[in-house]
Amino acid sequence: MVDRSTTYYLLLVAVAVLTDVAGTWARDLVFPLVEKSETCTLASGEQGRCLDIRSCPAVHEDLEENHPPRCGFNATYPVVCCPESTGTELKDVSAPSVSFECGRNSRKMFNLQCDLGESQILRPRGAFPSASAARPTVTGSHPKPRLRPGIPEEALPDEDTILGCATRRADDSHAPLAAAGGVVMTIAAVGGVDVEKNAWPWMALIGRKMNQGTKWSCGGVLINEQWVLSALHCFADRSITYVIRLGEHDYDDNADGAAHEDFAVAELVVYPGYSHPEAYHDLILVRLATKVTLKTIINPVCLPWGPESSVELSGQKVTLTGWGDTQFFGTPSSVLQEVSMTVFTPSRCVASYSELTHYSKNWPRGIREESICAGDEEGGKDACQGDSGGPIVSRGLSGRYTLAGIVSRGYGCGLKDFPGLYVNLRYPPYLAWIKKVAF
Repeated sequence: MVDRSTTYYLLLVAVAVLTDVAGTWARDLVFPLVEKSETCTLASGEQGRCLDIRSCPAVHEDLEENHPPRCGFNATYPVVCCPESTGTELKDVSAPSVSFECGRNSRKMFNLQCDLGESQILRPRGAFPSASAARPTVTGSHPKPRLRPGIPEEALPDEDTILGCATRRADDSHAPLAAAGGVVMTIAAVGGVDVEKNAWPWMALIGRKMNQGTKWSCGGVLINEQWVLSALHCFADRSITYVIRLGEHDYDDNADGAAHEDFAVAELVVYPGYSHPEAYHDLILVRLATKVTLKTIINPVCLPWGPESSVELSGQKVTLTGWGDTQFFGTPSSVLQEVSMTVFTPSRCVASYSELTHYSKNWPRGIREESICAGDEEGGKDACQGDSGGPIVSRGLSGRYTLAGIVSRGYGCGLKDFPGLYVNLRYPPYLAWIKKVAF
């Protein structure tokens, strides 16, 4: 038997669904908006959060058995008191059975080059700091060439050859432009080792189809034959047609020999519990319209299944890859870039981000185990505008490259006191959700 309150509740859900499917006939039905993520009390007495019913699978998947307290409405959709935990079905982080080998560099040969350039900084398009914010200044003599991350030792030449790679002083043509507010960043020139194109075969480039062509705006990472993982905020506009490109190296050069492939998007699956403007759970799974034919230059990254999910990354090096801006207020790089960073404890990011005015709004429960805090002790190595959704990887227990996190949030680019924030893929609920949806 169904009581009147339940009937009314189900009727409202039915109206909401019909409105979503049928089009415009009910657009005049506007309910008072309820502020998402307000705390609420479940029937069990436990604390929950007020969420749009579409973001609460514990209720949405079984309406007949779940009758949670209602918080109000978000336009035409009910906002319900959602349990903080998503249930036992999202605890399985054991390795799924797959038919491919993950986490391998596509080629074993690397080019040794002397590279004169600025310290690389990579991060998502998002809030910019004020012009008065402190920016790192890196000065001094030109150090000996540094090895790029991700290169097997056996692929490198002997030390004399590496140290013999000449360095020279940067002339005016290499001096960076003044950043906003008239603050100039002086960056030392350093040598490095560039990997062959397609060295990171799981990299995905996310574009928006425009009248004038495709605008490349974010990164992503291939996790199996049909699914790409990225940042949810990269897909905020659902009216846009998105395209996923795999196997790219230089998106401005079709003759670069990278043999890229483009894929249409069949489905977008948002991580349950995401609640704007909070910064938590910034994850989305993208199902490609057709399966990928895996090969050495297009191949998935490993995920930290099983024992790997318990490995502590604090203090370890991770490699970030992306096509974003190479300096604050700069321009995107059409060529895939990489940078090595150090993982810090969450408290390192809390110390600086908690001073920002929007901290309580973006992280009302603090920066916790859902996030990875990573950067460089001296600044200058970071994500930057346009790198959202891209991966940071580390060598796993098996020696394969394993996904550590997804580019999500930050403050400026390369600021010493503001390391980047990444979605932590070793957080069990995230891994279990990925396995449930995509494997």
